[in-house]
Amino acid sequence: MRIIRLKIDLSTVLMTDIKLWNKTKKDYSSLYIAVDTGASVTTISKEILYHAGYDISTGSVRKFTTASGIEYVRAIVLEKIKLDSYEMADVLVYAHTFPQESFVAGVLDLNVLSNFDVNILFSKGLMELTEIS
Repeated sequence: MRIIRLKIDLSTVLMTDIKLWNKTKKDYSSLYIAVDTGASVTTISKEILYHAGYDISTGSVRKFTTASGIEYVRAIVLEKIKLDSYEMADVLVYAHTFPQESFVAGVLDLNVLSNFDVNILFSKGLMELTEIS
């Protein structure tokens, strides 16, 4: 049973660092992202996806509910992401324009987290993800 330990930051909202495959650089880029166990599909800034070499114009249009209302976003598949050293391939994400005053570049959601048993250790600043076999 594999356990992935991610450092979390609780100074604003629950945040962690993931690695996004950058098709342009042919390497991983670090992405500081919020964690939301109440949302269903991982969402990443359109601008970040564009700079990482993803063509969001080819994605299918999906209805997306936010705290401020309903929006329409493009759904694309990332080649891969890394959570610590754990690599996941073909990850569905929504490409979204976050408000300019937002400090969030993306949100890690249940389509990724549901592959694990999740234990948030607030006292240690860690989130443990145990792979579900």
